[in-house]
Amino acid sequence: MKFSLKVHVRPLDIVIFGLAAVLVLGTSLLVLNRQSGTRYVQITGESGEWIAPLDKDAEYEIPGPLGLTHVHIHDGKAAIIDSPCKNKLCILAGAISEPNQWVACLPNKVFMRITSSGGKDDGGVDAGAF
Repeated sequence: MKFSLKVHVRPLDIVIFGLAAVLVLGTSLLVLNRQSGTRYVQITGESGEWIAPLDKDAEYEIPGPLGLTHVHIHDGKAAIIDSPCKNKLCILAGAISEPNQWVACLPNKVFMRITSSGGKDDGGVDAGAF
C-alpha cells in the first residue's frame, strides 16, 4: 500500500495565509506599543498618594498606623526596603518594575504598584488573573 500526499495550493490559500500573518504581526505590534511609555510607581498610604517616575532614583517614607514604610526607587525598580510590620512580607516581595505589578504592606496600610503613562495598562490581565 503506497501512501501519497498531494497538496494543492490555491490562490485563496495564499491570501488567507497572508491575512493570518498580518493579523499576528499587527497584534504583536499592539502589545509591544502598549508596554511602552514612562513607567511610574504609585504609592498609596493612609495619609495620601505619591506618584514618582521609575527612571529617577528616589527614597520615600510613607507614614502608616505602625510607623514609616521606606520605599526605594533605583535603576527602574521600586522596592519596600524597610517597614515596621512584624512579618516583613512586603520586603521579601522584592523589587517591581513592570506595569500592574504591586507590593502591599497590609499591616501598615501601604500599597505600591507600577503604572504606565496614558493609563493604557490599568486593568490589564496578568499571570495572577484567570
